[in-house]
Amino acid sequence: MGRWVFSSIILLIFSLEVWSQDQAPLSDRVAHYTMDVTLDHKTKKAKCRQQLRWVNKSPDTLSEMRFYMYLNAFKNLETTFLKNSRGNVFGQDISERGAESWGWIEINRLTPRSEEEWTDRLHYIQPNDGNPKDQSIVSLSLPEPLLPGDTIELDIYFLAKMPQIIARAGYSKDDYFLFVHWFPQPGVYEQDINGEWGWNCHQFFPGTEFYADFGVYEFNLTASDHLIIGASGVRTNEVDNGDGTRTIQYLAEDVIDFAWVAYPYFEEYHIQWNHVDIRLLIPPEHCMLKDRYLTAAVQGLEYMTEHVGKYPYPSLTIVDPPLHALRSGLMEYPMLITCGSFYRMPDNIRTLESLVIHEFVHQYFMATVATNEKEEAWMDEGLVTYYEDKIMDHYYGENCSLYDVLGYRSGNSENSRQEYTQLPNPSIGTTARPGWEIKTGYKGLVYSKTAGMLRTIEGLMGTEAMDEMMQLYYDTWKFKHPKGPDFIQLASTFAKEKSNLDLNPIFEQCLYGTELCDYAVRSISNEQFIRDVGLFDEGDEKVFKGGYQSDGFYSQVVCDRLGGLIFPQEIEVTFSDGSKIIEYWSGKERRKVFEYEGDKMVVSAHLDPQRKIYLDVNFNNNSFTFKLNRKPMLKYTAKAIHWLQNVLQFSSFIM
Repeated sequence: MGRWVFSSIILLIFSLEVWSQDQAPLSDRVAHYTMDVTLDHKTKKAKCRQQLRWVNKSPDTLSEMRFYMYLNAFKNLETTFLKNSRGNVFGQDISERGAESWGWIEINRLTPRSEEEWTDRLHYIQPNDGNPKDQSIVSLSLPEPLLPGDTIELDIYFLAKMPQIIARAGYSKDDYFLFVHWFPQPGVYEQDINGEWGWNCHQFFPGTEFYADFGVYEFNLTASDHLIIGASGVRTNEVDNGDGTRTIQYLAEDVIDFAWVAYPYFEEYHIQWNHVDIRLLIPPEHCMLKDRYLTAAVQGLEYMTEHVGKYPYPSLTIVDPPLHALRSGLMEYPMLITCGSFYRMPDNIRTLESLVIHEFVHQYFMATVATNEKEEAWMDEGLVTYYEDKIMDHYYGENCSLYDVLGYRSGNSENSRQEYTQLPNPSIGTTARPGWEIKTGYKGLVYSKTAGMLRTIEGLMGTEAMDEMMQLYYDTWKFKHPKGPDFIQLASTFAKEKSNLDLNPIFEQCLYGTELCDYAVRSISNEQFIRDVGLFDEGDEKVFKGGYQSDGFYSQVVCDRLGGLIFPQEIEVTFSDGSKIIEYWSGKERRKVFEYEGDKMVVSAHLDPQRKIYLDVNFNNNSFTFKLNRKPMLKYTAKAIHWLQNVLQFSSFIM
């Protein structure tokens, strides 16, 4: 345990008291959960009573409610999730699992507060694909209509059997558990993009995550006292039951979900950053990485607070799973993120920092600005990747933020860009579509192409204006459920007023189109003027002259638009005397020729020299040098020779 744990706990208790007294509701709190959970770590089951209070915020009178039952996605190979995964999830073949390795959730009893039995009013539905064997959504038929503004109160008794980890949720050896997507949770009753009210409650598909209303979670867990517990929210009480168990209470307010983790071998470290208690749960074999984890979390908090807005919650729990439970990592939940590392990860390979920052930024775009990750994943994953790149490059250097090994280096932004540009077919499909429709190239399109689009908008508009725009978006839509058109409208209106920049064509091309952006300097030519060639009148005679080469040149720079995306371009033209000029091109024509006459040649041309158009799939053809510059080739040749020398020396040593 870290040196500062005791003092931090005392500070945390004080800060929680102040927080609870001063903090007004941040959201509309559609749902309120009181959960009493008992974990049997031997049978991998959690027995639960969930008291739910849910408010009908719509103008409609409701005759049913719909609930996520996502643990049932891991019940058998015929579920929609596993059927679409073809039995292979995160590289593991799950087709030969035994009975104890599968997971499920079952409602044993459901009653209103009147104690009338409603359990027989439950039935599974499959609104997306009609798969009768999928039980990831359950419908409750209400005996009486639920009027607009009315509140329904339900007691739900359910049993959750955790699977051996398939995708995030589940158990691993040594009593490791991650409880996510684990309880009956109402979907969202809302207006769709066409203004029609209805349940937004999709079946569980690969490549989709969660979407729920904001609410309050009072969570009471009774579990073996050998387990160390982490959860969304803040710990408010802990009682030793005297029978080898203890009951731990958590409170999470104004969140869209609740997750928790248990493992007996976690080491625990706390630091306080302003109003935020940061708690790290890490296995002993990874403890040498604790400072890297905590530093990355602070960097994320600092940057996002300055450039986007205040982190609205009082705590952040970071979970580093043991290696055998790594498939539970790399994910975000309100006030709790799971990461992933390995023993003695080198300091100059910063995938750990990149992952912490990525999952933390989801606290802004997913948890606070609660977009629909199922239908419009670009709105959280794309924005999060954009800020992950900016934070990493800001703190660790633009050209080496991700890794810097033996002279080979890469920045986080460049790595993200290549995830899109190096797809086998970057035009494989549109970005703005439901996650279950994207069968290949998911990360390249949803994460990286969207981040590249935002980086391009920043290049065109300027960093200061981009920060101002994103602060406006965050302030306008925090603790709400914006859709794609909401972001597009806000950004387009802001850019037009602030920078006289029309973003609508950019959004239309990048989100709803499949064309590529690729501009190239095709050629440079310099022709020396030949003067006095032909017949010239001298007195009464016509005198033939053979001509001579003057000191003047006629030069051309030819630029092509090779892709379908259109962006305005700047071209830096350098002349033989070292002087430079910047040319401007609308980028609309397929070919643009720049012509020059004078006493100096054009020696080079560079399209988009500041790399404002980050979506360009090929930076290599953006420049052209009239006289071949061999320095880059010599640089990489020297590095290759250096590596070869090391390999030969090592080979001679082991032989």
